[in-house]
Amino acid sequence: MDHLEIKEKLEAIKQDLLNKMENPDLSSEEKANLQLSLMNYEYIIELADMNHFERGTRLP
Repeated sequence: MDHLEIKEKLEAIKQDLLNKMENPDLSSEEKANLQLSLMNYEYIIELADMNHFERGTRLP
């Protein structure tokens, strides 16, 4: 899989989570869990970009 395929899949999951957040019947606990998942996917996307463009810190 190349970078764009991975990023598209991650963005699709993130969008699905955003769509679930719009459900007015969610409990506050469910909303909090979805928000944490969203933050995790945003971080994973950022890491994938950093890895692809080699902007991360290199270890010796």
